[in-house]
Amino acid sequence: MNDNLNLVLEGAEEHEQFVQVPIKRKDFGDFITSLLGQPETIRDKKIGTYQANLEWLIHLHHLLDQRIKQQASASLVDFTAFFNYVDAPERKITSIDSFLSFNEAKRVKTKGIKLTWTYLVSFPNKPTPEKQEISLTLQKDRTEIVHLGASRVTRHTTSKNGLAAYSISHTERTWGDDIQSLIDKELESLFEKEKWYEKVLSWVVLFLALACFVAGIVVPDLVEQLIIERDVAIIYSSLLPDGTTLAQLPMEDKVTLITKLLDPNNQLHKVNIWYRAASFLCGTILAGFTIASFERVKESFILVTAEDEKQQRECRNKNNWSLAKKVFSFSIAVSAGVIGNYAYYLFTA
Repeated sequence: MNDNLNLVLEGAEEHEQFVQVPIKRKDFGDFITSLLGQPETIRDKKIGTYQANLEWLIHLHHLLDQRIKQQASASLVDFTAFFNYVDAPERKITSIDSFLSFNEAKRVKTKGIKLTWTYLVSFPNKPTPEKQEISLTLQKDRTEIVHLGASRVTRHTTSKNGLAAYSISHTERTWGDDIQSLIDKELESLFEKEKWYEKVLSWVVLFLALACFVAGIVVPDLVEQLIIERDVAIIYSSLLPDGTTLAQLPMEDKVTLITKLLDPNNQLHKVNIWYRAASFLCGTILAGFTIASFERVKESFILVTAEDEKQQRECRNKNNWSLAKKVFSFSIAVSAGVIGNYAYYLFTA
């Protein structure tokens, strides 16, 4: 009596080949258990700016497929790809051949992609093949995916930009760690790294914001000091004839000068409390405007359709024009502050 079973897995489409898995009768129960669930799952995510196209996704598939089949005897038994579009129905692909030749004809914009690979892998010293599942999700709309338990998924908006999340359900830890290392390396090359001048610009923006805030506190004191010096000069000029120095004044004129300087009625140099409050408020607003305007939040792109590429070009042109407007607005705001303080100094008597 033959103690072996042959499990035949039928493809989703008629032209696909079947996968035949030889299993010993006594190991059939363990095989079914391995299909129902995996002992361990690795999950991770990366947030930042990236640009992913269909060619990169196909490249990732070939790398995964090659690595998995090099390590052990393995078969890709299931594959699904979900294309999530903006204000358009979602598209689902259920075969790897359809994915490799995919071409979206509709004029739609892509906002997310989810790919899922399911392999049956025959590990050494394991009597039956075991199911391994890899899932990759790309989102460009700053929506973070939070997994709660095995099946419940919650979504909430985050202040970060593009998101790439993956999960690896596996039965062999070294296999899972190796696949994780491969995906991490590919995602690392996908995400845009911050350039040195962008880091410098971030510090410059922070310094400008701090300077605006401090200026809102310090400027009233500086204006007050200028007014004091102006008032003292006026008092001196009223008591000192042209060409006369303080040492040449008679004693009674010196006493009169000192009396005028100490007279509270002549101390018109004190700035008003409303001016201090307005200066502090304007400095705070300008500091917040500086940080908000020059915050370098870049948009991620998933380039699958012609509309995606068009949106990328439009976004880059818009960002270049927006930066010029921000610099101009900041210059106008600072100039208005300088003019306002100078006008207060001129009209305070």
